Amino acid sequence: MEITMKKPFLLWRDDWRLGLEGLDEQHRELVDIINRLHRFVTREDTRHNRDRNQICQQLSTLVDIARRHFKAEEALMRAKDYPRLAEHHREHVMLLAELQEFLRDIETENKPFTLATLTALKHWQIDHVVYSDRLFADFLKRQSQSEDEVDLDDMTDVQVQPV
Repeated sequence: MEITMKKPFLLWRDDWRLGLEGLDEQHRELVDIINRLHRFVTREDTRHNRDRNQICQQLSTLVDIARRHFKAEEALMRAKDYPRLAEHHREHVMLLAELQEFLRDIETENKPFTLATLTALKHWQIDHVVYSDRLFADFLKRQSQSEDEVDLDDMTDVQVQPV
């Protein structure tokens, strides 16, 4: 009997790396959660397919990690005087609100978590990393400043200041 491995729903690509180890690791963590959600949504056993507790738990984790990631990212942007911080912050606020709405819809509105919703999460992750975060990484490279000057591990508890 031959065992075949399914390709991940969202496969991390090396060209998505920003060269900022802490942020790149957080991006990979978000990808892992999206892939776990995909496994729940696509199980053939409908009892598992609609296991709200597991899906809600994974979505809640995704919200928490995204919130922590956004705080760290914005703190680094603030420390580096990134000129697009306000725009990037608005995008984070919008993305976080969308994630929280997905979670609320499942928890309180009893709406199903569908493959279409998951696909929206996939596109959110790709678009945000490949476009928005890449602009910041390119800014840092142009400024010839390295991540070593700012300890991202110490920045996870930084409070995001309104912009």
